[in-house]
Amino acid sequence: MKRRTAAAVGALAALLGPALQAGAKGPATPSREAQQTLQAAVSLYEKADFEDALKHFNKALALFPGWKTASGHRAMCRWTMGEKAAAEEDALLAVKLKPNSAESFVARGQARFVLKDYPAAAEDFEAALRLAPDAAEAHFGRGSVASAKGDLSNAVRSLDAAVRSNPEFAAALLVRGSVRERLKDFPRAIGDFDRVLDISPRFVWARFYRGRSYREVKDYRKALADFDDFLAAHPDFAEAVYLRSNVRFIMGDYSGAEADLTRVIALDPKRGLAYSNRGQARAQLGDKAGALSDLRKALELEPAKRDKIQAAINRIQGSGASSETQAPSARAWPLPNTEEAPQPARSSVQEEAVLIE
Repeated sequence: MKRRTAAAVGALAALLGPALQAGAKGPATPSREAQQTLQAAVSLYEKADFEDALKHFNKALALFPGWKTASGHRAMCRWTMGEKAAAEEDALLAVKLKPNSAESFVARGQARFVLKDYPAAAEDFEAALRLAPDAAEAHFGRGSVASAKGDLSNAVRSLDAAVRSNPEFAAALLVRGSVRERLKDFPRAIGDFDRVLDISPRFVWARFYRGRSYREVKDYRKALADFDDFLAAHPDFAEAVYLRSNVRFIMGDYSGAEADLTRVIALDPKRGLAYSNRGQARAQLGDKAGALSDLRKALELEPAKRDKIQAAINRIQGSGASSETQAPSARAWPLPNTEEAPQPARSSVQEEAVLIE
């Protein structure tokens, strides 16, 4: 009897063993809840609601740990948010995927993109499009690869296709806007950032990007409004403070420009051009000693710009004119990637001013 019982137990264990092991490891496929959570996460990512998207990706992976497809999507979300180390960790898992659908090809492509394996990423996005020609995420991925490689014309074409497939694809509009910035197509870039904010009003980074483009088309009031709104949410983002100082200077707000540049220097004490530009602002305010002090500090930090900075020092030392008689001059101010703004008539000292970039 004992032998028969033992044999029966052994047979039952053999029969149930695989099922018991599967139960210990969890389900073999994602549950319906996990799949719905992943789809919600992808939709939130597309709408540029990256923080909520990340929460949903985290939940999907909690419901089905080790899910490579979800890891690929989360890698892209984390990369977009600047969480590079976490994004790479997800990507290293997701590249082990053996895709069998457009979605899984996109997920692996995103992982390869995060890992900067652009040729392999492009192959995955093309494979996804063969299976689903209207897959907005695949067009977006292909456009992202082209942008990363500097192929800006093809990037725009792929991102156009992504937006045609999903007109609410704010992330694709955001990338297309940044590509158009690089192409110096600033009016269309502004249009893309407008649309991003229509879809996702809380995404204040679109205001930073739009502010840059407004500055390039010399719509300084709108640029200032965007930088103000952005900095209310991210007061320590030095580049935005620096760009706002530029706009304030051009608009004749030298005190505001000086205050912004003082903040930039507090955030990044080695930023030599912030000293040179604050020196220019102080010169406009009549603070000759402060201007010269800043420009001499800039000489230490920016030896490559020595000739231009020294020329500014020479102009200030040789000028007896007061700030009240000097009209605003954009030529004494760095305007990256833009033409000089038209300005009122200047004194001879101002006419000699040069950009320090």
